Amino acid sequence: MSEVLLRDVSRAGHELGRRTVQDLPSRASIRTILEQAIRTEVAAYNADPGPVYVGFVQPEDAMRYSDGHRMRRPRTLDPDRFVQAALEAVAAGLLRFRLDDGVETDDLEHPVEVDAVSEVVAVLERPVVARDAPPG
Repeated sequence: MSEVLLRDVSRAGHELGRRTVQDLPSRASIRTILEQAIRTEVAAYNADPGPVYVGFVQPEDAMRYSDGHRMRRPRTLDPDRFVQAALEAVAAGLLRFRLDDGVETDDLEHPVEVDAVSEVVAVLERPVVARDAPPG
């Protein structure tokens, strides 16, 4: 299995986060890379919930700080909601991707030769926020 660095940056180019996405096939879609990264981050947090979540998608009640997203209350996070928030951001034009060969895309099915690229950059127009489930 292969791995790739996924960095998220603001529209102005400021790095917001980075993670190595592991256990990928040698050819993977951007969707696969994004989902794997998000699910891994949520699983790591859920293993030991605390006041700070470090991840690509921001929990609804959190504020971004230099060490991650500070949450009002620690709780178990739903990885499906976090993935859905990222997919909706792509569909809304708020998130696009740049490969180190200069290709820029918002096509989640765009194939990535994981062993041939050093990184995938996720460019955010604004933070991607996962909404909590409505009560009831």
